[in-house]
Amino acid sequence: MQMIKFDQSFLQKMKEKLDVELLGVASMEGSVPAELKDKATALLPGVKSAVVVGKEIYGEIIALLKPSKEAGAAECGELLGPHAEYLTGRLNRAIYDLAALFKKEGYRSLPLPSAGCPTDMRFLSAIFSYKHAAVFAGLGTIGRHSLLITPEYGPRVRLACLLTQAPLEGSSAKLKDRCIDCDACIRACPANALNRSQHGEPYSINKFACQAYRQMGFACSICMKVCDEALG
Repeated sequence: MQMIKFDQSFLQKMKEKLDVELLGVASMEGSVPAELKDKATALLPGVKSAVVVGKEIYGEIIALLKPSKEAGAAECGELLGPHAEYLTGRLNRAIYDLAALFKKEGYRSLPLPSAGCPTDMRFLSAIFSYKHAAVFAGLGTIGRHSLLITPEYGPRVRLACLLTQAPLEGSSAKLKDRCIDCDACIRACPANALNRSQHGEPYSINKFACQAYRQMGFACSICMKVCDEALG
């Protein structure tokens, strides 16, 4: 079967058609880590490509975030919730439209939603890592806060993913690591969930501490805010 040419013109065409700011492909036949490929294959046997789409989280909303609030006071940062729901809906529509396109061509495809992807609660680990797929799709790098940092929007992105048997050409790119040596996210984390990695990994995060803080009712994402400010 002929390879679908995923060139820049096709990439731009699909981004506009799907109304997403970011779109890239991690080829499962390329140099992706075995763990990422194994997880993709467990979900969709015969998978050839992981398509990652992203939309910008508005900086105006992120700027309103605060690490604490007074009882009963209105927290403007809570606008992030409905904003995220809107982005989730648009991203989900994009991956389902893309899945329909590939399925018409005879390729089995599995949309993975922007929110609600099954998670192993023992480790707070999703069944497939969108951000790691995004790295190998050339969309960005991962910072010390464990978030994807993109050249266009810094850490202010929300992602969804599509696994497909369509043999798409990967869009991997060698990007500059934009996680500067500032440790702003580590110092600012109100849950003390972030630390410098000691084993050569890009980040070290206590996911349970992060989750516990969020469960107290805070919008948080302070790490995203200070990173965005540091990147300018």
